[in-house]
Amino acid sequence: MSKIFDRAEEILALVFLAGTVTAVLVGAVGRSVGVPIPAGPEIAQLLLIWTCMFGADLTIKRGDHIRISALPDALAPRYRRVLIVVSLASILAFLAYVAWLGFQLAMSNWARPMGTSGLSYAWVTLALPVGSVLMIVSLLRRLATHGLLYSLEPEVPDQEYPL
Repeated sequence: MSKIFDRAEEILALVFLAGTVTAVLVGAVGRSVGVPIPAGPEIAQLLLIWTCMFGADLTIKRGDHIRISALPDALAPRYRRVLIVVSLASILAFLAYVAWLGFQLAMSNWARPMGTSGLSYAWVTLALPVGSVLMIVSLLRRLATHGLLYSLEPEVPDQEYPL
């Protein structure tokens, strides 16, 4: 089931990215031929924030997020575990806080229209709590599948070695 969800998220991120590019392109072409599309930049903004949040979650799922390994690599395994626990607790607490505040922001923006598109601005702000919750779930899944020491490490693709 999780593989289906992961694949659906990848497809959705790609669709939103393609939609962002299309919205920008259509807006630019429309302006250049004298038929501006006022909602184009707003739609691009909406799709871009969702693309960024899905992309951030996909990055965390693969362990490809930015990390500085000089300190953990220099520590003894016992202290490395402590550092990883502190890091994970900090990341999860921050994401939970962002999800909470982002949800409150989204709920307060339902009545606010997003410029000329007529869409609610809450659709833009809702990307933040949804993305944060997805990242929390992804980090917990990595912790469960990879264990504590490797929960923040990158995925190692299967490599073919020459004979």
